[in-house]
Amino acid sequence: MDKNKPIKRSEALKALSKDHHFNLLLIWKIRQGLKLNVELLRIKNFIAHFFNEQILHHFLEEESYLFCLLPEDEPLRLRVESEHSAIKKIGAAISEENISENKIEEFANLLESHIRFEERTLFPYIEKNVSYEKLAKASTYFTAEHSDDWHDAFWLKVK
Repeated sequence: MDKNKPIKRSEALKALSKDHHFNLLLIWKIRQGLKLNVELLRIKNFIAHFFNEQILHHFLEEESYLFCLLPEDEPLRLRVESEHSAIKKIGAAISEENISENKIEEFANLLESHIRFEERTLFPYIEKNVSYEKLAKASTYFTAEHSDDWHDAFWLKVK
């Protein structure tokens, strides 16, 4: 697969792919903050906000309306459900007062790996193996609403 070639996504999954694109941008901002040696509390607050306001909502949409289109014992479904669980656990830990740079990097790496897996493996599998009708019906629940209203653009420069 050509990494520079955009993935052709079915209309039914475009909202989720837009969420993924937005979340990859969040990961980039987190990594920029780390690269600029921004105070970890600023990055932690950013992660906690978007994790609670957007990422958890995205996970709920996928878990409620997309993953259920696959058999319960489907290995791809089991993997994404396990990854969601791991990301939720580390996302919740980000709310702790004394967060480490390693934990922030782990969160960014895990979320990026998960998004890449869904986009490159899971979504093509679903597009191939789930009927268009079922996928179209599920897609009516996908919102792809993003707010980039964070007040502290730490990724641009250090205060």
